[in-house]
Amino acid sequence: MKNLKFLCFYNSINLLHIFPQKKYYRFQFSMADEEKKFESVVFKPIGYASTWFKFKNATPRQPSVSALTRGSIKISTEVFSQPQHSLKNLAEFSHVWIIFLFHKNGRPFTKTMVAPPRLGGARVGLFSTRSPHRPNPIGLTLAKLEKVEGDTIHLCGLDLLDGTPIIDIKPYITSYDYPQDMKETDSAVSDLNSAESDLNSAESHLDSTGSHLDSSSVPPTMISNPEWITLGGSEKTLNVAFTQDALSQIRQFSPEAEDPAYRLSFLKSPEEAQKAIEDILREDPRSIYRKMKGQDLLYFCVVDCMHVTTWFDEVIKKCEVLRVMPYSARQAMIEANKKQQWDNNLAKIEDKMKVM
Repeated sequence: MKNLKFLCFYNSINLLHIFPQKKYYRFQFSMADEEKKFESVVFKPIGYASTWFKFKNATPRQPSVSALTRGSIKISTEVFSQPQHSLKNLAEFSHVWIIFLFHKNGRPFTKTMVAPPRLGGARVGLFSTRSPHRPNPIGLTLAKLEKVEGDTIHLCGLDLLDGTPIIDIKPYITSYDYPQDMKETDSAVSDLNSAESDLNSAESHLDSTGSHLDSSSVPPTMISNPEWITLGGSEKTLNVAFTQDALSQIRQFSPEAEDPAYRLSFLKSPEEAQKAIEDILREDPRSIYRKMKGQDLLYFCVVDCMHVTTWFDEVIKKCEVLRVMPYSARQAMIEANKKQQWDNNLAKIEDKMKVM
């Protein structure tokens, strides 16, 4: 009965308010009418993601976009007085599940039907998608664990914005998380021991990246997805090209660069930087609106400390990288342009006042 109550409690969570300035998140939930009703519960983030994705532009929609999107999560001392103890033994796992909040949704309402980017405007039910705009803006992502250092875990294959509040971290366990054939439900209990043995055998066949299983040792599964999930397949990916200038500019970036503006924080070499840019752009990170209304406009994104300028050719399904410069230099240019515009406007006002 306790388990049933917990499931009712967990599955009926409804988002009430988000207070990022106070570093906690309040939810309202209720149980069945005959049970005691709870008004609210507070979730306190266990930490925050540190990644190079400062903006939504070109943030991967899924962790599989690139294995080079590195980042870290530091466990907060507001949760544990000795947070490093909470990560003990986690390094023995290759992958972890990360439960987080979509804290930059920007709108307080959700829709029952949404348009996934790959469907070109067609709509499907919200809960058949990975849309971040949900009644409870909770996200789930799988990341490869690179290392654990004290109170911090270092990850790759991340699709999180910098500063994302982290709700929980759980290890990926093949024998629990890899879907198995459940047709023989009635005999599941009696066959539990032999099934566990088979599953443990399957887990031992994880490859060096931890992302594939030896199909010969995995019990048969009944996994299915609708065709529109892979609609277009490889035809939806783009050819990514670099101008010679862009390639020369990328080679100036490295973790050991003397100029801090060119010093990579997450990527390990110019070659990785080029590969990361290519991975992200190949999946066409533009929104549906941008594809429909801004085809002729330049597209900008930030990869590590690099500001990348590109353009897309819809006809030949190509993306070309035109320029790569330090993000800090680009910000300085923007500020200088703003100041110039302000000075020009001020000069025009002064001229009008002289005439009057």
